[in-house]
Amino acid sequence: MELIVVPGGAFVENTYILKGSESDEVIIIDPGSQINEIEERLSNIKFKKVVIINTHAHLDHIYGVEYFKNKYNAPFLIHQNETPIINVMADAAMRFGLEEFSNPQIPNVDRFITENEELNFGGLIFNTILVPGHSPGSLCFSFIKKYNKEIDQEFVICGDTVFAGSIGRVDLTGGTNMNDLVSNINEKLMVLPDDTILFPGHGPETQVGIEKKSNPFLLGYA
Repeated sequence: MELIVVPGGAFVENTYILKGSESDEVIIIDPGSQINEIEERLSNIKFKKVVIINTHAHLDHIYGVEYFKNKYNAPFLIHQNETPIINVMADAAMRFGLEEFSNPQIPNVDRFITENEELNFGGLIFNTILVPGHSPGSLCFSFIKKYNKEIDQEFVICGDTVFAGSIGRVDLTGGTNMNDLVSNINEKLMVLPDDTILFPGHGPETQVGIEKKSNPFLLGYA
């Protein structure tokens, strides 16, 4: 299995590229504005098909979606609750006023993903976990060893729900409140095995057990 992290853009957003060793399909999760960097990493992979899946629809995670949809004829999947955020991409770009977001292209969604859905792309089977708070349809993608013999350690690509030592903001478009987000993280993610790796939308990877013990927003959860 290939799992490649491509950080970039003004907000150093993490785009993830995944592919099973026997598959000719690549999964791109959250393609942001670092399009050139993503293309460079793709150039080193043999593939025929691309699928784009997003944890959520904030501008730094979705800016590159339309580019990759068009270039690779790739379907785009996301939770339906993110639709209002997709529709205000242009407003968000104007608000940030950054050159890299100067030409936002609103992508059409090819299929909506539901909570607790099992997905099978790129030769990998994974499950969806809905963790609202940072945005109404924030999804995490859980890769479990029993479904994927190539995986040595179970991991979750968790978007902007939880980071190493922090959690997502709730004051951006579609955010609710801190209590909702913390409660959902505790109920949906902190119940996973302690050695589960968390790959966030920004910053370095961490583990469930580490965040349970040291994340100041989650302290007290056991």
